[in-house]
Amino acid sequence: MPNKRTIGLILAVSLLIPQSNACAHGDLVSSNPKAHSTISKLPKVVWVEFDGNLITIADKQTNFLIVKNSKGKELSDGKAFVGGARISVNIKDRSATGTIKVSWRVVSEDGHPVSSFLTFTVRK
Repeated sequence: MPNKRTIGLILAVSLLIPQSNACAHGDLVSSNPKAHSTISKLPKVVWVEFDGNLITIADKQTNFLIVKNSKGKELSDGKAFVGGARISVNIKDRSATGTIKVSWRVVSEDGHPVSSFLTFTVRK
């Protein structure tokens, strides 16, 4: 059985070791437009950013971002782009008003898929 000095040394060393993001599950940290915001016009690109990098697998599309108007019509062009912790999509129809829903399914750096959505409002 280790003595108190050995246990103290182990605890001290463990505090010096940097913590890993291996347990991250892709928490949303930012978006454009911001969740629950009101804007006057849809931007050309909508994006969401997470607390860790997203996983991409060669040329396979593993991450999805879809933008729809209040009637369920897709406004995004369907091709999501991933860069580090951010996924973005171009908007093909910027004339929509009302409540806009941004839905995603991404694979976080720990390999877990995460899906959710946010909304914002466009008022002209």
